[in-house]
Amino acid sequence: MARARLLLIWRWGLRAVAVGYPVALIGVILVFRSVGDAWWVAIASLYLPRLGFAIPLPFLTAALLLGRAWWWLPTQLVALVLLVFPLMGLHLASGRSPTPGQPSLKILTFNADSARAGIDSLVARVREADADLIAIQESGHGEVGPWRAALPGYNVEKDDQFVLASRFPIEERFAPPPVIHRGVPRTPRFERYRIATPGGPVHLYSVHPISPRDSLDELRGEGLRHEITSGRILRPATEEVVNAAALRAAQLAAVVADAARSPYPVVVAGDTNLPGLSRTFARVFEGYRDGFADVGFGFGYTFPNRKGGPWMRIDRIMAGARVRFLNCRVIPATVSDHRPVVATIEIAPR
Repeated sequence: MARARLLLIWRWGLRAVAVGYPVALIGVILVFRSVGDAWWVAIASLYLPRLGFAIPLPFLTAALLLGRAWWWLPTQLVALVLLVFPLMGLHLASGRSPTPGQPSLKILTFNADSARAGIDSLVARVREADADLIAIQESGHGEVGPWRAALPGYNVEKDDQFVLASRFPIEERFAPPPVIHRGVPRTPRFERYRIATPGGPVHLYSVHPISPRDSLDELRGEGLRHEITSGRILRPATEEVVNAAALRAAQLAAVVADAARSPYPVVVAGDTNLPGLSRTFARVFEGYRDGFADVGFGFGYTFPNRKGGPWMRIDRIMAGARVRFLNCRVIPATVSDHRPVVATIEIAPR
C-alpha cells in the first residue's frame, strides 16, 4: 500500500514538473522581455548560453517515457519549441528575389577585436564577402593608412574605433555629440555616414555601445560563492551592471533619435551588445527590421567566437523604411572574437 502511494506521488510529481518546466521557460522569456535591462539578475542571464535552459529536457523526456506517461510528452515538445525559437533565437526565413531593375548593395559589419589578428588577415577574410560597404567597429587606435592600403578600390574613413570602407562616395561623416548619462557626458559610440549609392543617398550608422563585459566581470569578482557570502554581490557591483545597461540603452537611443531626423533611408550596422529577447533592443529599435530575423536562416550567433562556437547574436544589420533585405548571413571567420554579418539590401524608390 505504501509503495503504491509512493508510486502515485512520484507519477503526479513527475507530471507537475513536466508541466512546470515549459511554464518556467515562459516565465524566463517574460522576465527578459518585461524586466530585462532593469534588473541585474536578468541582465547577467541575458548573456549566458541559452542552451543551459535545455538541461532538464532530456531527463524529463526520458522519465516520462519510462513512466509510460505518454499523454504528458507534449509538454516537452512545447518546452523544445520555447527553447529553440524565442530563447535560443532560431530563424527559418529564406532570402528574397531581387526586384527587376532595382539596384542592390551588400553591407558587411564586423567587430575586429582591436585588429589583434592583423589588418591584412582581417581584410582578407572580409573581402571574401565582396561587400560594397564594410563597417568595422573596434578597429584599434592606429591611423587610417594601413586600412586604405589593405582595401584598394574602396573609399576608407577612420575615426577612433570606427572604420568605413565604401565602393561608393562617402559624402559626409558625422561624429555625434556626447550622450549625457546621469549628468555625465559619455561618448555616444556611433558614427553616421552619408553614402551616395546607386539607389540614392543612404545614411549608414556604425554602432558599438558600451559592452556589458566589464560590469559583469566586476559582478563575478572573486567568484560567486565569495561574492554571496561577503554580501558584496548585493552592493555596488550590481549597480554597475544596471548602470552600464542604462548607458548602453542611452547610446543606442541616440542613434535612433538622430536617424529619425534623416531624410534618407537608414541602415544601422554594428555590434549592438544586445542579445535576443533584450527589452532594450525591442524598445529602442521598434520599427526597424533586423536583417537576420527578416531573411536569415539558423541561429546567427556572432559572439563569443571561441572554441565551441558563439552562443549569442549581438552583431546586426538593421534597416528602416524604404530598405528591403534580400539575404543576410553570418560568416564563420576566426580572426576576431566576433563573426561578421553580411546582408544584401535594396533601396526602394520614393
